[in-house]
Amino acid sequence: MYQLTGGGLPPNIRTVYVELFENTTPDEALRGDVQRALRQRLPRELGVRLAAQASADAIIRGKLSGYDETTLNIAAQEQRGGRVQPVQRRLQITFDAEVFDVRADKVIWRGNNISAFGDYNPSNQSINVAREKAVVDIIQKVVQGAQSQW
Repeated sequence: MYQLTGGGLPPNIRTVYVELFENTTPDEALRGDVQRALRQRLPRELGVRLAAQASADAIIRGKLSGYDETTLNIAAQEQRGGRVQPVQRRLQITFDAEVFDVRADKVIWRGNNISAFGDYNPSNQSINVAREKAVVDIIQKVVQGAQSQW
């Protein structure tokens, strides 16, 4: 039997503080939503407890820097004279994140210019659907980054 070892946070990190990400996107509420989602999922995903900044073993911090919406697929609508209509749109949120080991006074993982995505159908969904999916993707990528320490 083979077994992979060494992934995840160092064993000395048992508590984390999730700092409110800096936000330079036009979506002012995004930073709060990302912080809430991180605080909710990190304990379960990384096996840590949340703590106050003054007593945490590590700090999760970052910056939300991009918020772009693009059309992925279009369809011509015969009833509207062949006008094209978007049938799939994508929200891309770009961010930086890091895990800082307070005791060792060093960054143990950093991801720069990471993209998170959320797709939606504008004919029957709002951009909020894509936004929620992109926030989930942000959390997944932070967790994967923190777990990638070999």
